[in-house]
Amino acid sequence: MTDRKISLGQWMTMLFLVLLPLGTEGLSSCVWEVGAAAWLCPLLAGAVVVGVAACLSRRPILGRGDLGEQISQRWGNRTGRVVAGIFFLWGIYLTTAHAARVGGRLSDSLRASPVFITAVVLVLAGWLAAGGVPAFARACEIFALAVGFGFLLIFLFGVFRLEWEHVFLWRWEELAQVPRGTLSVGGVVAAGGYGLFLLGDVRPERGGRRVVLRRLGTLFLLISAAVFLVLGRLSAALAEKIDRPFFQMVSGLGFEGAFQRLEELVSALWVLGDAALLGLLLLCLNRLLAQVFHREPSQRMGWGVTGLVFLGSVNVSYWNDILSGVILSVGNLLALLALLVLLAAVRQEKKKQKK
Repeated sequence: MTDRKISLGQWMTMLFLVLLPLGTEGLSSCVWEVGAAAWLCPLLAGAVVVGVAACLSRRPILGRGDLGEQISQRWGNRTGRVVAGIFFLWGIYLTTAHAARVGGRLSDSLRASPVFITAVVLVLAGWLAAGGVPAFARACEIFALAVGFGFLLIFLFGVFRLEWEHVFLWRWEELAQVPRGTLSVGGVVAAGGYGLFLLGDVRPERGGRRVVLRRLGTLFLLISAAVFLVLGRLSAALAEKIDRPFFQMVSGLGFEGAFQRLEELVSALWVLGDAALLGLLLLCLNRLLAQVFHREPSQRMGWGVTGLVFLGSVNVSYWNDILSGVILSVGNLLALLALLVLLAAVRQEKKKQKK
């Protein structure tokens, strides 16, 4: 019988691919308001995430089945369907916002309709998700190599030409903004919390706890390095005033006669992470919708969810306002907090049953 589960390393690679491009591109102005100390915000957010992961991973989190199935088994099908419906609705909103974000960014460089670009990216993400979790994880492993290598080149090109006073001259009034910036970083990367719905597809393995903590720590170190580069090359004052400061920083790394269009190349490379994010969310939404209707997930249902996301992304001006606000960050944090509470409750209930 074919093993349809993935390893814990593959699951963490999925999260790495999803969150590194998102964490470098999607940081809000709250982070840049911190000033020269802004690069501390991802480090503090990472410390919190690693600490929570360390507490949750002391024992196996789930038994058989994913989180939605575990909730239904513990508290009944009605409760499970209600919880699945709530997360499905927020997931649709979140996926639509990120689809519009990707379409808007690529339409600027390709000079094409954002609606058309969004449709193309969603078709790619839907195709990745249609193959199931194992095929999606294998694709993410390949994409992660490309994104990781690209980030390494960006760091090597940029780290030796920084204005160090932009990253080390801290002021007390800026340091007071660090907690707010940390929450902002957490609100961006909390979108990856939907990956917890796929934990039922992960094979338990020895040393898994170390893998999770090491990969999470590395992820937030890299996001902090990206913020460090932006600060050192642009300064916090300039980064706060421009759109997508990471890509603006990358555009200044090219050399005369070579890599002069580096911003477009990196933007295209980052599409792999964007497609993985949308594919991950579509996989989770397919499962949540199937649980709401008490059915098995299917490709037809997955493509229906993809079409629903596309229809919602057509109103470009609305999503531009949402992406520049705090609704997504706050919603992501609340959704992640609710997921963690459910995980803890499921594990506590399992311990009681064993006794």
